Formats: sequence, C-alpha cells, structure tokens
Amino acid sequence: MASNYPSDPKNAAYLGNPATPQSGPGAHELATPAAAPYGAQAGLSAPSVSGGSSGGSRRLPSGTELSNRRYKIERSVAAGGMGAVYLAIDQRFGRPCAVKEMLDEFQSEAERAQAVEWFQREATLLLDLNHPCIPRVRDFFLEDSRHYLVMDFIEGRTLGDVLEKEGNIAGLNGAHGVSEARTRSWAQQVCSVLSYLHRQTPPIIFRDLKPSNIMVTDKDEIKLIDFGIARTFQAQRQSTIIMTIGYAPPEQLHGQPEPRSDLYALGATLHRVLTHHDAANNKPAIFNFPLVRMLRPDISPAFEQMLARALEPDINKRWASAVDMERAVINLPPPSAQAATALAPSMSFVSDRLTPGVPISAPISIGTGAFTGPAGVFFRAAQDHLNAGRIEPAFMALQQAFPLEPNSFILHKLYGQVFARRQPPQPEQAIVAYNRSLQLNGNDPETHRLVGDVYLYVRRMPAQAIPPYTQALRLNQNDFEAHRGLAKCYEETNQLAPALREYQEAATIDNKRPDIHYGIGQLALRLNQLAVAERAFVLVLSINPADHATRFVLAQVYERQNKLEDAWRECNYVVNATPSNGQAQMMLQRLRSVLGR
Repeated sequence: MASNYPSDPKNAAYLGNPATPQSGPGAHELATPAAAPYGAQAGLSAPSVSGGSSGGSRRLPSGTELSNRRYKIERSVAAGGMGAVYLAIDQRFGRPCAVKEMLDEFQSEAERAQAVEWFQREATLLLDLNHPCIPRVRDFFLEDSRHYLVMDFIEGRTLGDVLEKEGNIAGLNGAHGVSEARTRSWAQQVCSVLSYLHRQTPPIIFRDLKPSNIMVTDKDEIKLIDFGIARTFQAQRQSTIIMTIGYAPPEQLHGQPEPRSDLYALGATLHRVLTHHDAANNKPAIFNFPLVRMLRPDISPAFEQMLARALEPDINKRWASAVDMERAVINLPPPSAQAATALAPSMSFVSDRLTPGVPISAPISIGTGAFTGPAGVFFRAAQDHLNAGRIEPAFMALQQAFPLEPNSFILHKLYGQVFARRQPPQPEQAIVAYNRSLQLNGNDPETHRLVGDVYLYVRRMPAQAIPPYTQALRLNQNDFEAHRGLAKCYEETNQLAPALREYQEAATIDNKRPDIHYGIGQLALRLNQLAVAERAFVLVLSINPADHATRFVLAQVYERQNKLEDAWRECNYVVNATPSNGQAQMMLQRLRSVLGR
C-alpha cells in the first residue's frame, strides 16, 4: 500500500493546519486591565425591541419612574451581568427612549472605577457626536447608586440577529448569508460613520466593531451602538487592550489600535454577514480569512477584492481611510449573479462533501482501455463514485486497485481527485498524486489542468496555477476549463489583457456561457475597450434578458460611449424592472435632463 495515501481517510495528512482558537467571532473578548466590568457589560449594547427581558431583583420593573419621574420604564430589552437597557417613555415629551443602566455591584473599588469610567466616557463621547448612524444621548444621571444613560430608542435588530434570521443565501460547505446588495448598503453606511468618528479632533476609534454592535432599523438603516470602549486616538501611546477576537486586527492585540483598525473590524463583520464563517476556523492564523468567493461564489470579484483589502493583517496594505473604503464601495460595479459565479454552471457542487472553492469538473477523461486491466473494475467504481460526489467510497475503491496496478497513471489521477475534493481538502496530497500521474504519462492535458485547479481553487495561489494551465493548453487548445482557469489566474494577478484574451478563447469554445461573456465585458471595461464590453454585455442579455444588473452596466457603457438614447433605453428598462435601484434612478434622471425629457 502506498505510504503517500493513508488507508484511513481521517489520518490523511493535511499540512499547514495548526491549532486555532476553539470559539468563534464574538466569543473571545479581551480587556486588560479590569476585564470583568467590561466583559459583564458587553451584552448591554442592544437597545432593540427584539431583545428579551431578564428577570432578577436587580432589574427595574415595569412602571418604575426615574429622574424625578421623567422616565417611566416600560420593559427590559437587553440585559447583562452588570446592567441593562430598557424601553422607557420620556414623560416630559411623551416619546420613547432607551435607558441604559449600569448597576453598582462590583468585586472591588478598582472594578467599579473602571466601569464608571467606561460608562461616563460613552456618555461624554455621544453627547458631542451628531451623525444619523449614531443614537443621540439625551440625558445622563445617577440615582440610587446606579448610573443611567438616556438615548434615542432604536427599533431594529443587530446585524447578528439579521444574519441568523435572514441570512438565507446558501454558499458552499454550509456557508450562508445576506445578499451582496444589502451588505454593500450596510458597508457604505458604516464607512460613513467611521469616517465621521475618525475626523474628530482627536480621532475617535470605535475599537469593538462587530455584528452585535451594529443595529439595523426596519428601513435597513445602520445605527452604531455601544461606545463604551471607544476612545480618542493618541499616536505612539499604547492603550488598554480591548478587543473581540475574530474582529480585531493584529495591532489591536498589542494595544496599539488606530483608525485603520476599525476598517479591519468592518471587513470581518461584512465577511461574517456574507458567509456566517467562524474566524476560529481561519488558517494558518486567526487573521487569515478565506476569500469570500470561496464560500459564496455568487459574490462579485470586485466586492471580494474590496473586503480582502480591508482584512489585510498588514495595516499598511489596508484602505488608508474610511473615506477611501466608502468611495471604493460606492464605485463598485453592480453585482451580477452571472458574473459573480466563481465556477461555471456546468461544474456541479456537492455541498455536504465539498470544500469551498474546490471545482468538480465534468467526468474526467478515462479511456475504455483503462477498465480492461486487473484494476479496471475498481477504477470504474472510483470514477462513478467521484462523479456522484461520493469521495470516501472512491478512496476505498482506489485502495483496492492499488495492489493490482500501482503504476497506473489513472490510479494516481483519481487519487488526486479524491484529495482535492475531500472535506477539508488535502492539496499537498493532491499535488503529489497528480505529479506521480504525470511522471507516468506527462502528455495528459487534463491532469495538468487538474494541477492548476488545485493551485487556483484550493490553495488560492493563482500565479502558481498559470504554468500547469498553460501546459494543459499546449497539449489541448480546446480545453474550455483550462482557458477559463488561466483567465481567472491572469485576472487575479492583475494581468488584464491576457485575462481578456483567455476569456475570449473560452467563449469561442462555448458561446452560451453568460459568466464568460460577463467576464469579458468587465475586463474590457477596465481596459477601456468599450466596444468589446458592449458586445459582451449584449451577449449576456441575449442569454438572460432578466439580468437587470448586467443591463444597468450596459447602460453605463452606452453613456460612456455617448450613446445616450441607448443608455436611456436600457436604464429606463432597469428602473421599471427594479424600482428600488437608487443608482439607476439617479442615472435615469441625469439622462432625462441631458436628453430634455
């Protein structure tokens, strides 16, 4: 039995997989010194009508009146170990408000002083801030040894709640989340409020941005809550280490947060609501997030790249400011389901067995002669299992085939498929198997392509995938999958002209693929080849006339070409089909003005 292929699938080597924290985003909150007071308060930040009330003698009962009977408690909406948030009525003005309470029950005077400092800092910060995404503070008082903060009452839910109840768009390997369009809107709003905070003198760093600290109203408007640990930025001065593991960047772990730290936290938050991915599963370290499209192939490449930059562990590689990140969100091309599909429709996915990003190609090409040898029956069984997505039964069939034909290139090619498609995948083992197959038959173009697939889709190393894809095409110029894979490699390494060429080669082989035509259109647009982009987007719409996102991009291409009548026609169609598209509405108004309609 080959030592490279362990007989126990559970013991098969998976390199580069060190131990990681065992809990996910939001589970580890660090605060030193005096961690206990803030840790107890961490759950108090959600003045949401959806929150459940908490019992106990320390909670204020309904009807309690505070501050000379001005505020009448209606009910508790959020509670933690050291305080609570209540829905109350401001009886002076007859309007609802949120009353945030800090109980005076601590183990030591030092803990009490720290908690009071955080509570008062939140009140002081919010009193001086005025932004539509920040609840306004109305009052701050002390009564019966308890501190109270009165602010706008926000009717809504946290992003975490929205994800759990409405994150129904399925991805790969159990990933699921909200739509890209909705996430973009949230991203722009949070960037706006972060930009406002960072412009203060001195800048204010939020320091604990995460789904539970962002509220969403019934109008899908964002409200940033829980400013308890936000503080001003003083360069070159180490601050208290306060963070939520999974959302905080490396510099914050060392007590040196700065404005760009909030951008990383926003990136982690957006990644979470798109995928439900637990950062504890990041590899090789907590700061290494998988690319979004490995989990949600429907997400557009441009949005994935925007998020990847926000999530750079190296602070100097992130967006320089919230303003820059907001501008990037605004300028993103409209998302398109066809364009955003990471792999072609002809490639199927088995969600309960397949690891994110691993392509399952059409049945691999094995000549009938391969089934006539002593191991033929096992090769056929392994191929059938693989084509049906049954990875481990395929492995067991190959284990039976190995003693009979250990030097068959087909054997090792099939082993490579098993290792590439396991959950989790075993890319190193797959490469070993494919290379062994190529030693035995170096002129098999499909095996070269499969090597490229591992580097591109599993290891996310597009530059390393270019040579095997190129060799596959030397041996077979009509390999659609190799052309598309090579195009993607060039695109991800910013070699736009070669990428466009390879997408065009793929289109000559299969002209009925909207994802390929959309890829051509997007690259041509980036290269300012407007006529090429126009033809590509028209082809997409000839295949799927209901693709309104592509139609809107086509309208923008027409406008750039000064074909204003064509631009107006397409944009008007988009507005009628999707009235909620604000960008299309604005464009249509602009065109009407220019055309005098």
